[in-house]
Amino acid sequence: MDKCFTVCGCDDLEGITNSDLDRFTDKIENVLNDEKGRRLFRNFMFSSNMKHGRRTLDFWERNERLLNYPEDSDNSSHRSYLRDVDHLINEAERIEELDFAAVERLAIARDDGNKQEIVDALKVIKVETTKALRREYFAFKLRFIPPKHK
Repeated sequence: MDKCFTVCGCDDLEGITNSDLDRFTDKIENVLNDEKGRRLFRNFMFSSNMKHGRRTLDFWERNERLLNYPEDSDNSSHRSYLRDVDHLINEAERIEELDFAAVERLAIARDDGNKQEIVDALKVIKVETTKALRREYFAFKLRFIPPKHK
């Protein structure tokens, strides 16, 4: 049985196991697609004073929520969805590493109101946001991969 990796800084009972940590340091997508991984990554960025990285991670999570937005035929739900997309587009201005063309594609899709075009644009934004977190992820890996013994 895996033991909690105590340097993770987590205070909950769930903990981060060695196998979790091994998976999280394999690739950034493993961290971002796992709730415990994102929490560990956020805590690392907080303790390392990486404010821009935390803002980018928040943006990634908002984008993910929009990608998983429940399908509703209710008009008010669609308006709420479009309002959330508007907020995401406004927030994108604060993420310097995002590709302007990707954000522009989302804005055009939003103006058209076509849900599938919006989802396709959000998928591109997700990839771009993941790329924007690479520098912080590299520092994260350095922190949690033990040095090799010679």
